[in-house]
Amino acid sequence: MLAAFFVGKSKFELRHTESPACPEGGLVVEVNACAICGTDLKIIKGADQKMEGREARSMELPRIIGHEISGTVIEVGRELQGFTVGENVVVAPSVPCMQCALCQRGYHEMCDHLRVIGYDCDGGFAEQLALDSRVVNGQCVLKVGEVDSLDLFALSEPLSCAINCYDLSPVRRGDTVVVLGAGPLGCFLVELAKLHGAGATIITDISAEQARLAEISNPDWAINDSGESLIQRVLEITEGYGADLVITACPSPSAQQDAIYLAAKRGSVNFFGGLPRDRSIVPIDTNLIHYRELNIRGTHGSRPEQVERANSLIKSGRFGMEKYITHRFPLNEINHAFEQAQSGNRLKILVKP
Repeated sequence: MLAAFFVGKSKFELRHTESPACPEGGLVVEVNACAICGTDLKIIKGADQKMEGREARSMELPRIIGHEISGTVIEVGRELQGFTVGENVVVAPSVPCMQCALCQRGYHEMCDHLRVIGYDCDGGFAEQLALDSRVVNGQCVLKVGEVDSLDLFALSEPLSCAINCYDLSPVRRGDTVVVLGAGPLGCFLVELAKLHGAGATIITDISAEQARLAEISNPDWAINDSGESLIQRVLEITEGYGADLVITACPSPSAQQDAIYLAAKRGSVNFFGGLPRDRSIVPIDTNLIHYRELNIRGTHGSRPEQVERANSLIKSGRFGMEKYITHRFPLNEINHAFEQAQSGNRLKILVKP
C-alpha cells in the first residue's frame, strides 16, 4: 500500500509498504478520506504535545499521522463479531483503556492511559489502516451505513469536539456566543451554537480573509480584529454587557487573554484550542474572574459517543458539512495539501488515499 510517513521538518515521505495484517480482534479499514486538522499542523511544526498524567510526551518518528478518518472495512479479525466487510465506518481517534478511574466514570477522552491514533500509533494518511482490539473494544469504530458521501464523515471527529465543547459549556437560549478563531472548528462552533438556540453569534479572526470565509457558517457578525479594538466592538454589539460564552478556537495566547475581557458578568470562557508547547503559560487578570464570577474551563478532544452524535447530525442534514470542504488532494500530493493548509484561505482539506 501507499502511505505518507511524517519524518520531521514539516515533510512527508511517500512509501510503498506492506499492507497491514489484520489483528485477531480488530479490523483493517480502507481509508476513504483523512482530513487535515489544526493539531496536524502543530505536529509538523514540532509544537504539539500530548499529556501523560502531568508530563508531556512527544511523537516517535517516522509516523503516519492523520486522525479525522472515514473508510470502509476490508478485513475482519477472526475473533471479532459485529462487523462485516464492506461496512462504512468513522474512526474515533482518542482510544480509552476502559479500565482506569476516569474511564469508569465515562470520561473516556480523559483516560489516564489514552492512546491517540495518528500520534501514538499510525493514522489515516495511508491507503489502509489496521485497528486493533483496544480500538474496537473502546467503541472507537462507528458504523455510518450507506451514505451519499463518505467524505463528509471524515469531519465527524472535529464536529464531535465542538459537541464536547457545548456539553461542557452549555449554550442557553438567547445567549450571545463569541468564537475567537475563524477556522473550520470556529465555524462548526458558530453553527452548533445557533442549533442550540444562541441569540447572537460573533466569530472573529486576525485574518480578514479567514473572517470572510467564516461567513459560510452564518454568524450574526464576522469581525476581523483582535485586542482592545475587538473588545470594544463586542461591547458595542452587546450594549456593554459582553458575551455569555466566549470560546477560543485558535492556538493563540492573546486570544485567551482577550476572552476574559469579552465575557459578561457570570459568563463562561472555554479554552477550546490548545496552545503550542512553548507558549502555553499565559498571564491573565484573575481579578476579572473573581469579581465577575466567570466560569473558565477547557475542552480536550471528544469521546466516541460524541463522534456518534456527530455522525447522526451530519446524516440528518441539519448541519451542512459539504460547504466546509474547500480542497481535496490525492495521497501522493500530501505535501502540497499541507502547504495549502498552512497558507490559509481554506476551511477543511481532505486527503483522499
